[in-house]
Parts: sequence; C-alpha cells; structure tokens
Amino acid sequence: MMSAALLKDILKGVRYSSRSGISRLKVKKVTYDSRAVAKGDLFIAVKGHEHDGHDYIKDAAAKGAAAIAAENDFKLPRLNIAKVMIADMKSALPRMVGNFYGHPSKKMRMIGVTGTNGKTTTTYLIENILASSGARAGVIGTINYRFADRIFAAKNTTPGPVELQSMLAEMVSEGLRYAIMEVSSHSLDQGRVDGVLFDRVVFTNVTSEHLDYHKTLEKYFKAKVKIFDRLKKGGTAVLNMDDKRAASLSKRLRCSVITYGLDNHADVTARISRLSLDSTRFAVKTPRGELDIETSLIGRHNISNILAAVAVALSEGVPFGNIRDGVRNLNLVPGRLEPIKEGQNFSVFVDFAHTADALYNILRLLREVSPGRLISVFGCGGNRDKTKRPEMGRMACKLSDRVIITSDNPRHEDPSDIIRDIEAGVKGDYSNYETIGDRRLAIRKALEEASAGDVVVIAGKGHEKYQIIKDKFMPFDDCDVVRSILNKARIRT
Repeated sequence: MMSAALLKDILKGVRYSSRSGISRLKVKKVTYDSRAVAKGDLFIAVKGHEHDGHDYIKDAAAKGAAAIAAENDFKLPRLNIAKVMIADMKSALPRMVGNFYGHPSKKMRMIGVTGTNGKTTTTYLIENILASSGARAGVIGTINYRFADRIFAAKNTTPGPVELQSMLAEMVSEGLRYAIMEVSSHSLDQGRVDGVLFDRVVFTNVTSEHLDYHKTLEKYFKAKVKIFDRLKKGGTAVLNMDDKRAASLSKRLRCSVITYGLDNHADVTARISRLSLDSTRFAVKTPRGELDIETSLIGRHNISNILAAVAVALSEGVPFGNIRDGVRNLNLVPGRLEPIKEGQNFSVFVDFAHTADALYNILRLLREVSPGRLISVFGCGGNRDKTKRPEMGRMACKLSDRVIITSDNPRHEDPSDIIRDIEAGVKGDYSNYETIGDRRLAIRKALEEASAGDVVVIAGKGHEKYQIIKDKFMPFDDCDVVRSILNKARIRT
C-alpha cells in the first residue's frame, strides 16, 4: 500500500489552478473510479470513451474524497473538498499517477512489446529466459497480469494509468528487477503508458487490426510508433525486419537498434532444420555466434517470436545457455496453438488468431506439416473491424480443406450478420465451407468430421474463457469444449 502523499507533490509538472489550500493537503489514494473512492482520496474526473468522470463527482464527494481534479469546471458538493482544475487531463493524468507512485518504471528494467501479432508469446519467452538467468520479472499482458507468485485477471492488454502504476510500484516493492509489458495501440493512443519509461521496446509487426478504432492502417501504425517516445536514455529498439513498417523504423529511430528476422537481413536470424506438429529446431545466428534452439512451440511465426526474445536477451547480456534453457522450458502459451490431446487419432489446436495475418500464419504452418486434411473453425468479433471479415474467410478457405464459419464474440451485433460478412469473401469462389452459428455445435461438427492424421484448428478466442453476447460474458472455453466433446466420443466408442 502507498502511504499518503501531498497533493502539491502529485501535481508536480502539471498545469493546474486551484483556489483551495493544497500545500499541506495529503491524499491517501488517487483514482478515477468513483466506486473506489474512500475518505481522504483524490478523485480525478476523466472523460472516457463510454463514461465521463465529471458525471460522478457528486458520488466521489459523498464517499469522502478530500480533493477532486477535473478538466471542466464543477461546483463543490462540500466546502472541505479541494478543487483542482487541470488544463489538459490526458497528459496530466499519467504524470499525476506517476508522481503518486514514485515513478516505478525508473526503478526497474522495463521491456515493452508492441505489434499486431506475437506480443503475448514474446513476453512469455522473455519471462522464461530471464527466469532461467535468475532474474525475477513481472508480466502485464493479454492473458493475465502476474508477478511474485500472484496472478490477476487481465481486463485489458495494457491497464489504465492508475492500475498500471500501482502494479509496477508493487513489483518494485517485491524486489523484481524486470517488468515485461504488452503495449496495445489503444493504450498508446489514449496515453495510458505516458507515465512509463522503457529500456527495451520490441516492435513485432503491423497488420490490419483495430480499424474500428484507428480508422486507417496508417493511424494504427502511428499509434504504435508512439512507444518509442517512451524509451529511456540509452534504450534499445528491437525491430522485425520481415515486416515492412517495422523495418522502416530502423533508419528513423534515434536510439540503439537490434533487428531480427527470418526472410531479410537482420542482426538475429535463423537457419531452420525441423518444422513439425510436435517441435521446432533451428540455429539462431547472432553477432555473438550461433545458438541451437529446440522448442515445443511450432511454426515460423513462433521462430520469429523466439528471435525477438533472443534479441532482447542478448541486449540484456543473458548467456547463451540461459537463453536456450528459457526457450526450451516454455512448453506452451495458453491459447496460442495450444494442442488438445485426449487420445484421439488426429491433432487439435486452439489458437487466438483473430486477424487475417495471424490466421494465415497458423494455417500455412499446419498446411505444411499436416499429413491429412486441415479443418478450420473460426468466426469474427462483433463491434470490431469489419474489413477483415471477408479477408479472413478467403484465407481460411484457401488454406484449409474444410472450413466451418461460426460465431466468436458477437457483442452487440447479430451473429448471422457477422457470418454473412465473412461469407461475402468466399461465396461463389469456394465450396469447402459451411456456416454453423452455434460455436459449440461448429466445434463438434469439425471434430466429428476429423479422421486419422487430420488437423483441426479452432481459431479466434484462444485463452478466453467466455463468449461476449451483448453486455454479458457467458462461460465458454474452446479448450474445455474440445475436451468435453472428445471425451464423450471416446466413452461412446
């Protein structure tokens, strides 16, 4: 727990005005969630995408807030509340929160990973490599937030400024040397990480994603590039030379750069000797020499993720032996080509692929190494980028023998409308697909069709344990559904 801080210290470096006497006022906590306000706290009224904190000032006051900061003028509900007017809340918020928590990112080695695909696996790899070298690290990412033997559910890939700085401060208090973060384009655009400084930044790739929010691929890319403004002095960028946009940064950035890639010249690259459904083997070529890698992670895209992690490890001075052990000891990443084995005579994988590029990567791999047919099940999320739907349909039908188009997280859209958008990319050109709106039935159909040597891939939701229908999070875990169906089939036979 943080001890109380002087309000004037929290406001250091922030443009503000106040007629209240704040020089000696201490606040116990800072929050922009009125539900979390307690007596003696500072409530910060923030305009969000769905809610406006100014609407909850009275609630915060009723709960005993000692001070309220806002961008828009407001009337004080009580005379004993300090009123602070902020000129630019977007830039002020992360600075205020950072001031309160003592800027923990300056007290640890911070590694940020951004890009459309590969962020989660890359953070897992870096975490494992650092652990093999004896360094303790916390991780903040899509699947969960975890540090000091504690695991927390992840509401967002990158949490808001208060949650983020609070967690980083706890990591510092636990004596962790590293924090590894997935950094989303939303968090960069909204300034959630403006109070964080990074020692290393990995840029994996940019493909069409989140255009419902960013509108264009160029704006999406520019949002991602903002992360390099957060590099510490002497920081290093780790860039994927196989991605044109990421590679273009190598000449633009005014910092140390390490490159990696499979297809183009890079500092860290690979010579592949084995690709199969069970394992991958390759040699990593680096400026320090060659390193042999064997891993249960499969596919060229995972080799790319491993190269990114190796580049980070090299920049941190991790010995080859620890790098090798760290990669080898990571057996799987939840929901990332996660194999489901219940004694069936065909292979089943559950994967988070929800962009055309990610779907292409996993289907291309499985197509190359599968001895039998490739059967794919996927859908697209509702209230998200619609432009990728027909493209994902074409990708699935082109690379698969059989495709079952189904529902993903429809949110507030009609699932049948989403399926029609996907089908628009394949109707008339492909006949190797069918549509089944019920995701459980779609998975069952795919498993029932599979024969010895076939591969079934269930894509889109990966590690998620729910299905979002309107505003409700309904329990649904692709892995559990697959296991249940396979076990019932085994009992019947």
